[in-house]
Amino acid sequence: MIKAENKISQFQLFFLIMQTQIGIGIIYLPYEVNKISGSDAWISVFIAGMFVQIGILIIWLLCRRYPEQTIFEVMSMIVGKPIGFLLKVGYTSYFLLSAILITLQFGEKVNTWILPRTPIWVISFLLIAICIFCIKESLKVIARFFVVVSLLLVVLLAFTFLILRDIHILFVQPIGVNGVYKILKGASQGSFSFQGFESLLVILPYCLGKGVGKLKVALSASGFTIIFYTYLTFITITYFGTEALRFIPEPVLYIMKFKYLEIIDRVDLIFFSIWIVSVATSVMMFLYLASIGMTHLFGKTKRTPFVYCLGALTFIAVSLIPVNGQVIHTLGFTSNLYSIIFTFILPIILLIVSVVRRQKVQEDIPS
Repeated sequence: MIKAENKISQFQLFFLIMQTQIGIGIIYLPYEVNKISGSDAWISVFIAGMFVQIGILIIWLLCRRYPEQTIFEVMSMIVGKPIGFLLKVGYTSYFLLSAILITLQFGEKVNTWILPRTPIWVISFLLIAICIFCIKESLKVIARFFVVVSLLLVVLLAFTFLILRDIHILFVQPIGVNGVYKILKGASQGSFSFQGFESLLVILPYCLGKGVGKLKVALSASGFTIIFYTYLTFITITYFGTEALRFIPEPVLYIMKFKYLEIIDRVDLIFFSIWIVSVATSVMMFLYLASIGMTHLFGKTKRTPFVYCLGALTFIAVSLIPVNGQVIHTLGFTSNLYSIIFTFILPIILLIVSVVRRQKVQEDIPS
């Protein structure tokens, strides 16, 4: 049973989900999806977001049957302890892999754009240290931090408005010219940027309120991310054109680099600084989820020792893995595959087994 003082509000749940989803995709998403879907990349991003909404509904249906248990407790109840233990290892590994991949991508971009002479392991160490400092606290403290830093997204959006007068709508016409197959394939590629909604498997029981209210909040938070990413993809395509965009891996940063304000010379550095905070919140949440998994794997109640261990593992992995395009692409593909398994396939299987076995714990208590 989760103590009342450790629970978060639905308002805080909104920002937890949103900040976890919005992160590395700001830099990568338009370029990666454009390589597949061309001028219809913005449609692919929107469709990817719709699949995420379906995933949230599935997770909610599962968690609704066990309102006071996280996924790590639910799995053993549904499929038994032996299989449940293996699934716990799988989910914990998946959350850790996601944190490692995001940290790698972060280190590579900071090294390329801001600190070319600083080793990536130093950059990664600073990010991991900040994350550990935050996630060793309770979820309520983490949620408060996420709410505060969400104000920076307003500034981030404001910077993108600078380029609206320079876009050309003809670059996305005719709509749908690339065909359904490429659009759906692009949606599959873009789904990685929406990772973070699976955090509901762990944090939903910590949220106060009725089940339907939690669902609305989760869908709204993810809906904001869908609109945000679709908007970014649309303006980058209409600014560069699909052919030019194929050669620009970080389109948003390139746009900001050549925008000048009277009091700001390098807009891209301000934009980059805000983006760093968004990336940090994503890493924080995935490490937090992994630490919860570790406590259940080892049957402990104190989470702090595992936070330090996971931080150390992330740092060691980032230090040992060679950072290049091929490695990041391979890790990204692996993470995408794991994401499909752990955010869609397994929750569906667990939900079906739970329904068939008629397993259900008492409903949510209104708060």
